[in-house]
Parts: sequence; structure tokens; C-alpha cells
Amino acid sequence: MHSTRVLTLFRMLPIVRPKPGETVKPIRTKARSATILPNFIGLKFQVHNGKIYHDVTITEDMDEKDLYLQAKQEQMIPNKRPTQESIVAQFLLFTTPADIGSEHLTRWTLQLLLFAALFEATKIGLCRKASVAGETKTFDTGLVDKQLASLDRPFRITFIMPATPNSELLTLKTIYGETTLEEALLEEHNMLHKLKYWQKREDLLRYLEDHINDIEATVSYLLALDKTKQCRVERVGLWRHGSFNKCIPIRVTDRGGQQRERFIIRFPLPYKIGEDTFPGNADEKLRCEAATYIWIGQNCPDVPIPRLLGFSFDGMQLKYGFLLISYIERHDGVMLLETWEDQQHDKAKRTNLFRGLSQIMLSLSRIPLPRIGSFTLDDQGVISLTNRPLTLRLHELENEGVPTGIARSDTYTSIEPYALDLLGYHESLLRYRPNTINSKLDCEAQMAVQPGMRAVLPHFIERGLRNGPFQLTLTDFSRANMYVDKDWHIKSIFDLEWACSLPVQMQNSPCWLTNRGVDQLQGDDFTAYKDMHDEFMEAFEKEERLQHTGLPEGVNAPHTRVMRRSWDSGGFFYFHALDTTVGLFNLFWQHIWPRFSHPSKEPEKAFEETVFPFWSFDAQSVAAAKLKDREEYEADLRALFEAQGGKARSTIHRSSNGK
Repeated sequence: MHSTRVLTLFRMLPIVRPKPGETVKPIRTKARSATILPNFIGLKFQVHNGKIYHDVTITEDMDEKDLYLQAKQEQMIPNKRPTQESIVAQFLLFTTPADIGSEHLTRWTLQLLLFAALFEATKIGLCRKASVAGETKTFDTGLVDKQLASLDRPFRITFIMPATPNSELLTLKTIYGETTLEEALLEEHNMLHKLKYWQKREDLLRYLEDHINDIEATVSYLLALDKTKQCRVERVGLWRHGSFNKCIPIRVTDRGGQQRERFIIRFPLPYKIGEDTFPGNADEKLRCEAATYIWIGQNCPDVPIPRLLGFSFDGMQLKYGFLLISYIERHDGVMLLETWEDQQHDKAKRTNLFRGLSQIMLSLSRIPLPRIGSFTLDDQGVISLTNRPLTLRLHELENEGVPTGIARSDTYTSIEPYALDLLGYHESLLRYRPNTINSKLDCEAQMAVQPGMRAVLPHFIERGLRNGPFQLTLTDFSRANMYVDKDWHIKSIFDLEWACSLPVQMQNSPCWLTNRGVDQLQGDDFTAYKDMHDEFMEAFEKEERLQHTGLPEGVNAPHTRVMRRSWDSGGFFYFHALDTTVGLFNLFWQHIWPRFSHPSKEPEKAFEETVFPFWSFDAQSVAAAKLKDREEYEADLRALFEAQGGKARSTIHRSSNGK
């Protein structure tokens, strides 16, 4: 029998808040991947970085884009899973609701703790045995609900693990935590690129830290501060790292040190937008965002956005270009993402949110635009709608070295050429991303869908709207990009770099309303989303009718009518399929194919065998080459893991049909 050690994986951490004049010891943890919750604000933690503990004080500026408390490490240290000689304890920072004492855990709380603990245990190769309140039981993660029925309310859950784990799984760092080789091989994105992000992020951070004085001087110049005011960069712990920008808060004080105002300087992340592979992407992003801020400020003053105070495309004294905008203080609003999970079922708050979203969309649509594209700003300060319609998908693909075929100067006066060019970058994605396919059958299946999408395109376009008018659309209208008050009235929206002039058929309700990906909307999930979509459309129509007071009852307002027809026809899913880089295949079979074909025994197989050669003249040779690409990709990925700390073994098994 193997010798064992007991590892306490989760335990209750009492949150003790100091009284005035009282000092409370910091909460010590080795959990370097813990979520920062709102009730942690003001607390002190000591986070282990693998060698020593580092002090971390939680402030209100640490938002959910910073999902971990992590001691800064100067170099990548491969982390091996627990062995007899090395056991790394991980704790869940957890507090019970105010009305539940620490001695009375609810069954829901226990279920959450146990499920998360089992998930972590199976991930690191532990035995599926747990000691609960002193009694050892064997658990199956799929039967948690039933097994909880026999449990009392324990205070501690511990796991019993063998001295030697089932397998030694090496992990490498990513910008969001860690990943194993097995996990990396299952990713649909190119992990050879993603595994380099963390080091590039550290390089960018180090550069910005070394040039704080230059940042302060640049901001002081742009704000035209006199000698009575000082500009100070906030400490590094308050800097925000978003998906595509590094945001640094700037504090302006008077001579007495009294804070007068705060600002944000935003630097695009060159390693996330394709600056290395497609030089000029960072400049494109900055010019489009600056132009959009100015255009909205001039033409849609009722849309709540931060003030644009300055920008530089060449960086002035700095290596990187930037935007300088006003700071959104917490008392002015909080990120919707912070409260969405707990309050999304509050009908009154949703109504306020949907009204606000509708008002913004309708305000942006008041001025018809002549073409599909993005606003840009030239060196003379002239705004024009002459840039390609810049979405985050374009820069994401180009960041992986995938040519999209859409040049920066490409704009469109009708919808068909634009839709076909979007399908074109799906073709490039299949050609150039090395891990797009798993087998020959998988490759043929993906190829077949694209000619199918081209064939049905005319059915989702209204002839009377094919040549416009078009309207400015916020294509990254996410919960992380809007600030709301306690009643969910929208106070500000930001991240405008992906705003485009698009056809009205591409306007619709946000796809995150039920917390499911658009390619996950089937069965009950589809029904739940349809209910939310209908609720959103009801709010949208009410707002639009306020702008068209002469409309008779029973007649849809024009914008509402187009959006509803898009939903009814399946255009909602068709245009989402064009936009996504990973969901095209599923969306085609889930929501587009059923509108044109009766169910049959094996519709996919017959369709794929017949249609895939029409993907391109060289479909057969590309399919053969993609298998080699996949093999080389997996070999390169294994080599990367091995180079960082020893041989990593893969246990990936694919189904017989390769899908």
C-alpha cells in the first residue's frame, strides 16, 4: 500500500476586518491563482511566489481583469505537480454570506467547495478520495449532488493523495495562469504563440516601469499642467492589464498633495494585436479608436464615453503610442461584469440595462454612414471613414500570422463583398493556423461548411439594405466594457477601438445574455436565450418608438423590424458565424443547415463528401498538407514543454472519426 499524505485543499478563511487603531495579520496563502472579490478590498494578503511571501493589499482598482494574486516572478520556473517531496497547498479564498455563520455552512456552499476541490484534485492526478469531517469517502465528480445527501456540514475538506502522482505533468505559464501539455494540445488557438505572451507582457511592464518619469512628463505636457500641479503615475499594483491594452492610472495633485483628478493612459499590447507579424497594427488600432472617440463626441453626445484628453501615434518620448482618457471613479459606476453573476435575474435591473443599451445603439444609428469600414485619423487630424472595418478578430488572426486578406484601406459599399471577405479569412485560418484540424475527415468537414456558407448568403441579406445605409456599431459591447450604477443604468462605455460602420442586419442583442457562447445555444440554452432576446427586443422597440412617435400601433419601428427579421430568418446566427474564429462549424450545423434541409440519418457525411472539394481548387492537397502541419505543431509544442523542464507526455485520445 502506498504511503499517503493528507493535503488540506480548501479551508475556511475568516475575514477579520480591523477596528480603528487595530492591526490584523495578513492572510497568508500559497494560492497564486485566486480571484479578487469585491469583499477583499482593504484586506492584506501574503502570496507565495514559489520562494517567499509577498505582501499584497487589495484596492478597489483591482478589477476582474486581474483574476489572480500572483507574486511577481523574474523568470519562468517550470512547476511540477505535487510529489512526496514537493506538495503545493492551494486554498480557495472564500467567505460565507453575512447571514451565515462560519459554523453553519449551507449545502449549496458545500457543493460548491466539494465540486471545485474534486475538479482541482482530478486535474493534478490525485486519488478521488476525500476525508470529510474525519470520515473517508470516495467521490465521483459526476455524482456530487447525490453523494452530498449523506454528508453533514463539515468545516474542512481534505484530500488523501498518493506519495507519487499518477503522472508527472509539466505546466508552463500563460498570461492567465498555467497550462499543461494536454490542455495546450486541446486548445483551438495556436498555443505556440500564446505561450510567449507572458514573457512579452513582462517585457512591456518592465519598459513602462523604467519610463515612469517619461510617462509623467508626457501626460503633464498633454494636460498643460502648470507649476501648481503635479502628475504622478499610480503604483504598479493599480495598473490594469486588459485583453488588448495596458491601462495605467495617473493622479494629478496640487502642491499640498490633494488629489484633483485622475486619468488613464492606455498602451496597446503589441503582442496581442499582431504588431510583430503585421507592423502598423498598433498604429491602426490607435488611429481608429481616437477617431471613434472624437466622432461620437461630436455626433452622439448622449452616448456616455470617457473624455479623450490626448493621444500619440509615435509615443512622443515613449516607445509605444497611447491614448489618454478620463478615469471612471468607482463612485461613478462599477463594471457590469462585477455584479452580473449575482444580479442578472433582477428584472428591474435588466430593464434598465436593456434600455441603456438600446439608447446607445439607436443614438449611434441616427447618422447613416455611406460604407462599411472604420473611422481613422490622419496626421493632419482629419477623420474619415477610410479604414477597413477593424474588429478584434482581424487583429487576433494577424497576431498568429494568419493573413486575413482584408487590407487596411479596404472599405465596402455593399454587404456581399464584405461577407465574402469574412468567409475568406476563415479560409486563411484553415490554411495558416497549424492546429485547425485533427484528421483528414475533420479537415474535409470544415472545408465543406465554407462553400455552404457562401451558397446561402443571399438568403440572409435584404435586397433593399444591401447597399446601406450603414451605422456605427460597437462590436465589443461586452460586460467588461461598460460601467453601471447600482440599478444598472449605464454610466460609461469604453474600449472603442473595435467600433465599425456595419449593415443594420448585423445589429442584434448581445450574445452574452445567458452566459453561453453563441455556438452553445441549443435545447434549453436556446430557449433561455430566446426569452432574453425577446425581452431585449421589447425594450429596444419601446426606445425606438419614442423616436418615431407617428408610428401606428402594431407596426414595428424600422430598426426593430430588421432586427426581428434577422432573428426569425437565422441571420442572427449566420452573421455571428462569420465573425467567430472558432464557432463557424457548430453554428452552421446547429442553426443554418436545419433551415434548408430535412433531418436525415447522416446529413453531415453526405454533404461533406460532396461539397468539400468546392472549398478551393487545391482542397485535396491542402487537406493532405494540414495533417503534416498538425504533426509538426504537436511536435513543436512538446519540444517547447520539454525545453522548459523535462519530457512531457501526452495522453490525448481522439475519436475514430477524427472529430
